[in-house]
Amino acid sequence: MSESTIIYVYTLNGGKGKWSRYVFPFPIDDFVMLNDTLYMRSGDDVLRYDASTALDFAGDATRQQAFPGIVQYQWLDFGRPGVSKQVVGFDLVGSGNSTFALGYDQSNQGTFTTDFAVPPDTVPGQIIPLPVMAPSMSVRVSYPGGQKWQLQAVSLYLQDMRAGS
Repeated sequence: MSESTIIYVYTLNGGKGKWSRYVFPFPIDDFVMLNDTLYMRSGDDVLRYDASTALDFAGDATRQQAFPGIVQYQWLDFGRPGVSKQVVGFDLVGSGNSTFALGYDQSNQGTFTTDFAVPPDTVPGQIIPLPVMAPSMSVRVSYPGGQKWQLQAVSLYLQDMRAGS
C-alpha cells in the first residue's frame, strides 16, 4: 500500500466554485455514489466514506491510520502585484487543534513561516500578531490526524505600505 491517489473535487456553492485536493494514502481503482454515500474500491477492498470517523480503514486494527488535514489558500496579492504588503496579524474561526503558517515567497512555494499552534477560534478584535512583509502570501492551516476539524474563516490584517498613506 505504498501508492497514493490524488483526487480533485470541484464544489459549486452559492454560484461560486472551488477546487479541493484530496490525497489518499492508498490507490483508488474506482469510486461510485449510492444513496448519498461514496464507495471506493482499492484492490480487493471496498471502502465507504463515513463523516463520523477521522481514520482511514477505521475498525481494521492492522491498517487503521489517522490522516492530517491541510487548508492552503492560493497566493494572494492583496492589491497591486509585485508591491510589498505587510501582514501584522490574523484571526481564524474554526474547530479542532491546528497550526498556522504564512507563505511569503511565491517563487519558492515551500517558503513559509514556522508552523505554530493556534487556538481553534481566536477572539475577534484581539489578533494574533505575525508581522510578515511580501508581495504575495499564502495562508496554510494544518490539522493533525485523528480529530474532527472545521475551518470557517481566516482574517489577515494588513498595514498599507504605499507612500503617503
